[in-house]
Amino acid sequence: MSGLLRMFRMEPPVRAVILLTTLMVSALVGGTAFLLYDLRQRELEYARAEIESLSRVLAEQTSRTLDGVSLSLRGAQERLSDAIGQRLELDSFPVQALLKARAEGLPQYSSMFVLDATGEVMNSTLFGRRPGISVADQDYFSSLVEGSSRKVFVSQLYRRRVDGQWTFYLSTRLVDGAGHFRGVMAVAVLADYFESFYRRLDLRFGKQIQLVDARGHLVASFPSRIEGIDQPVGSAPLPGDPGQQKAPESRLVTETASGTERFVAYHAVPQYPFVIGVSVDQDAALVAWPMAARPILFGAGAVAALILAAAGGMIWSMRRRATMARALQASDERLRQMVETVMDAIVTVDEDLLIVLFNKAAEQMFGVTAAEVAGKPFAPMLASSAQGAYHAMVGRRRRSGERERAKLGRAELLARSADAREFPVDATFSETYSQGRRFFTVVLRDLTERKNIETHLRETNRQLQELSTSLQQVREEERASIAREMHDELGQLLTGIRLELSWLGSKMPADRADLQDKLNVVKGQLNQTISSVRRITYELRPLILDDLGLHAAISWLTDDFSKRTGVEVVSDVCESEPEHGSAEATTLFRVLQESLTNVTKYAKATTVWVDYRRTNRDWCLTVRDDGVGFALGDPNKKAGFGLVGMRERVRLLQGSFTIESAPGEGTVIDVAIPATNS
Repeated sequence: MSGLLRMFRMEPPVRAVILLTTLMVSALVGGTAFLLYDLRQRELEYARAEIESLSRVLAEQTSRTLDGVSLSLRGAQERLSDAIGQRLELDSFPVQALLKARAEGLPQYSSMFVLDATGEVMNSTLFGRRPGISVADQDYFSSLVEGSSRKVFVSQLYRRRVDGQWTFYLSTRLVDGAGHFRGVMAVAVLADYFESFYRRLDLRFGKQIQLVDARGHLVASFPSRIEGIDQPVGSAPLPGDPGQQKAPESRLVTETASGTERFVAYHAVPQYPFVIGVSVDQDAALVAWPMAARPILFGAGAVAALILAAAGGMIWSMRRRATMARALQASDERLRQMVETVMDAIVTVDEDLLIVLFNKAAEQMFGVTAAEVAGKPFAPMLASSAQGAYHAMVGRRRRSGERERAKLGRAELLARSADAREFPVDATFSETYSQGRRFFTVVLRDLTERKNIETHLRETNRQLQELSTSLQQVREEERASIAREMHDELGQLLTGIRLELSWLGSKMPADRADLQDKLNVVKGQLNQTISSVRRITYELRPLILDDLGLHAAISWLTDDFSKRTGVEVVSDVCESEPEHGSAEATTLFRVLQESLTNVTKYAKATTVWVDYRRTNRDWCLTVRDDGVGFALGDPNKKAGFGLVGMRERVRLLQGSFTIESAPGEGTVIDVAIPATNS
């Protein structure tokens, strides 16, 4: 800082920046110190309020726990005090069943038992009937021998004889019909139950819990202190009268032990002579304070560093401002040159959709100069049909009020040049926000040449399709003509030759066996020739397709295929069929013929399913096999001419052709051709 003062000694703005920085850092340090102190006090206050609330909640929970015991105890007392219960002996089985029923499902106590007038245990859920135990010396019995109180008595803490566990008892008097003392009904509550309950609580930051009885002795605690059970707790207040109507209040005290402060909140258990104490050490209460203080200190340090860095940056910027301005001007010039040299037309409009930038390519595209269109709307430079799309793309975004940079998309529009010539363009819209203003940029590319090429390609494709259709028709006609001639002429000639040979054989001398054998050989060769002619005729074009229709042709083709290859064919062929010899019938037959040929060559199938049917609008053919299949998307395997030919045949009739296959899953070919007749 001293170096900066020496460097800028004669510059008042620099001295003002340094003074302001010093004041800001000083205020930041003071504010941080006050914030940390206030945060510490708040943490302590929160810890005190938390243990006070926890003591109240635990006192109420303890009261509800003991209420459950008292309710069960009073229920058993009332059953033994009614007309039926007074006639029962205290050591009878019905009394034992009553005790077990009342004790069922209550984890708060370990046993319920009944004493006679001498203090001897007559029945118990723990020992059974007449265990021979006397508790006449215990306060929960002796305190109820005299008097007529129906209140539940809570005893002091005892170490139980049978297992040595610390226990206190809740008891009540039993009287006969004349009101004479009959005995005592009592419940044993283990102090360990409360410790197990405290252990289940999520006590963070070192909190401790104590349950203190009416004598000020410890009953249960967490963390557990076995050596402190039934020992006096010095700072715990004694509970008031359990029957008081006023709700008990919490008492918060601060203790000092081993040089460390500790906060303790005591709260009396409503209706019972116990006090709940919850304590926390000051160090434990402040365990979260360093974690909260560290980010504050780090943030304050970071802010101070930022202030110092900002001050240094401001001082440095004072010297660099002129240099940066010159660099910015040079950058703007380079950007302008880049925009001007781009081959695509670039037009930028402001929020009012008025032109603010029009590069050289745009001038050449529209036939106007940038000076002529500056400040004018861009919409008139588009055809009427394209202006709606332009406003929908730009206008909606202009009204949205969003400030972020965003791409608006692209569209094909029709532009208009200065000589009113309309031409297609590819327009890309984008949005920028600069210096509080929004701008929209349109990048335009002339599509005239591309459109011409596309039109030429479409026309060429159309002509090729027409040529393909014509070739298919000519091919089918030639095949039908050849098949007809072979069947009618060549077939008749061969049949005549066979008849003549038969006549000649009948005229041969019987003793010329050699001539007869030769004649039989010639007949066999002639029969083979007739079969070959018939097969070639059907492969060229089966006359059955023209004479008997598609249904008969499918039946003949599948039967012949099954005989030649041994592959089973399962056919489901409907009776309805296209017109005999029609293009639909021919296409469906050729697809089936090519599919079966592929099965023979590649599929290695054992069964082929052929399904031919008529829907409301289409003739449908499905050919499925259980062969090896193939991967449709395999780039190493190109589609064969058979599949291409089938697809092209179906497409010429405006039909659909689909193929499904996978390695090991066979192949399915589906064809649907629109029906042109009913």
